[in-house]
Amino acid sequence: MESVLRQFKTKIESWKEWHECKVVVLAISGGVDSMVLLHLMLELTRLQEYRQVRLIVAHFNHRLRSDEVHAIEQKLVVETAKAHDLIYFVCKWQEPTKTNVEANARKARYQFLADVVQACEADCLMTAHHMDDAVETMLMRIVRGTSFKGLIGINANYRRLMQTSSGEVVFPRMLRPLITQRKEALYQYAADHHIDYFDDETNQELEYLRNRVRNLYLPQFEEENPQFFHNLISMQEQMQSVYQAHYQGFIAIEPYLLVKIKERDWVLDVEAWQKLSEDLRHVYLTIFFEERLVHEIGQYDKEAILYLDQQITNQLTPNYSFNLASGWISRREYQYIYIESELKGIEQAKPNQVVDLLSLNKWHSLGDGMWIGIFNEHFVSNQMKQAVDAYYAMDLSSCEVLPKFHVRHRRDGDVIQLRSNESTFHKKVSRILIDEKVPLLKRESMWLVVNDQEEVIWMIGQQKSSRYLPERPEQITHHILIQKMY
Repeated sequence: MESVLRQFKTKIESWKEWHECKVVVLAISGGVDSMVLLHLMLELTRLQEYRQVRLIVAHFNHRLRSDEVHAIEQKLVVETAKAHDLIYFVCKWQEPTKTNVEANARKARYQFLADVVQACEADCLMTAHHMDDAVETMLMRIVRGTSFKGLIGINANYRRLMQTSSGEVVFPRMLRPLITQRKEALYQYAADHHIDYFDDETNQELEYLRNRVRNLYLPQFEEENPQFFHNLISMQEQMQSVYQAHYQGFIAIEPYLLVKIKERDWVLDVEAWQKLSEDLRHVYLTIFFEERLVHEIGQYDKEAILYLDQQITNQLTPNYSFNLASGWISRREYQYIYIESELKGIEQAKPNQVVDLLSLNKWHSLGDGMWIGIFNEHFVSNQMKQAVDAYYAMDLSSCEVLPKFHVRHRRDGDVIQLRSNESTFHKKVSRILIDEKVPLLKRESMWLVVNDQEEVIWMIGQQKSSRYLPERPEQITHHILIQKMY
């Protein structure tokens, strides 16, 4: 087995998640990277242990170049798929934008890929990003200015929450097995195996930053140090670990720090933020911007994080506002900071909203980017539990008929069953919220999972009922999963 294929096989088999993949969607553009990826996957699935893996080809036309070029690329991808008897999907970007083109094109592409994943019931999405892509992307972010999150580079193996064109959610494993390969090795592999591909001539035009980084800057860095690419990749991997550790820490206490009270408005608890160390507060504010706010406010001045930090710690002026970003205001009123798109005041959550969880193994929208679902135990992997924001393991084996769970906001008189040592007791939800010093706005917007007897099963972000708690891991039959997506 030759070097590239051997390294490819070693890399992909180093991910235990790969061995669970049965249907793989390949994002194929027609360039050398993706055509080599297609060839390598075809070689891999010829091996006895992977003959059951099903490959699906997906090609997206961004319409950013001439129709002739896109026609050539599409023809190449389609003919190659047909030659190997593969199912394929092609799609054209119907409404290309003239501003923020790269981000909008990426969004449109991944929406199409989500549609393909859903249509084929795929469990894996694979792209042809390689080492040069990862290094170029990181250097571009540094040149343009980036955030803590931006330094982690391109993640090669993770669960990706994606939204289809119909608004439904899919959650495939995202794999990038070429991430350790240099592009020159891919060119050589294509030549050795007579692989057809289309080389985009615009990659040489220096009016684009990526092309200048690729053709001018990186060769100079590599001349200074031949290990520059590998060193930068190593640094990215370290940053990914550091960011993930901080992100998990943020998620653990996020319900105490802030709450989203309506579609576009947030409330921060000043006292909770002040309890953090200065360094940790700055890191968590950065994560809040990158994982929550940026999806709504778009671009923002990095100094906005510093200004918000000062607003939190200001003891002399507890009531003032500043412009956080274009069209957005951060307004402090004593112990709360309201981040608003408009000065409309604060709307309370709708107390009568109810979301039924009637279908198993399916995500249900709670609005405001929050999704919930009840899944059979065998459907939920450890990686899936790590990827979601919260989960609740349940034992429903004693139920003759599965309860009909639904989600709603708090009502007067709500109680929850708890366990202390060997005894069980009931406690009012309102009392728990008071004891835990949960702010009033968070209390009104908190979601409760209840069964068909209106018993509170889970105060999401707070307390879990003991009613369905398993005594041992092997007794788990179902999971309730919570995922935020913006």
